[in-house]
Amino acid sequence: MDWAKTVRALRLRLRLKQGAMAELIGVSQTYISRLESGLVEPAPHVAEAINALSSNPRTRSTFDDFLATIRYSPFPAFLVQPEPENGRYTVEAVSAGIDDDCVADMTDLAECEALAPLREQIDTICQSGLRNGEVLSATAFWCDARSPRRYWATRYTPVRDEAGQCFLHGTLSEQNANDHAESVREAGSDLVIERFGISA
Repeated sequence: MDWAKTVRALRLRLRLKQGAMAELIGVSQTYISRLESGLVEPAPHVAEAINALSSNPRTRSTFDDFLATIRYSPFPAFLVQPEPENGRYTVEAVSAGIDDDCVADMTDLAECEALAPLREQIDTICQSGLRNGEVLSATAFWCDARSPRRYWATRYTPVRDEAGQCFLHGTLSEQNANDHAESVREAGSDLVIERFGISA
């Protein structure tokens, strides 16, 4: 778990200053600052207090509910936080509808070389203004490099959490080779990015 991100998002969601958050979970303001900076990992009793606070229905976020919706979806879907400049594609949630050998146990899409085409398309989406709020959605057609080859159509939708961090929600549908080729031909590209007011 990325405690820095978790603590900051929880604090912002609750509209608390660091000192108020510290008092709520029984630590110092300096400790909260160090947690949010990623300088320390929480002690077990602090982690338990943070988890209890974030899972309390009165303080649970809409984003947490969204993550749960993805995890329990029967349809293939995932949520990734792309940071291509750091070579990271952190997997935040994966649905039960994605088979175990795809991305179910991964914490980062970079862990699987077969997903290189997917990462390249995510990079292009990021370069097209994802973080600036310019990307409305994207549709990608790709083939993973595992044997036997598998062909996919993926629909991406940008999502932000309470802290303003940017994510990509992907829904996948598997295609046969002929349908894949036809989809790419019809789209004119293996990646179609829709922007507010324009398509690219």
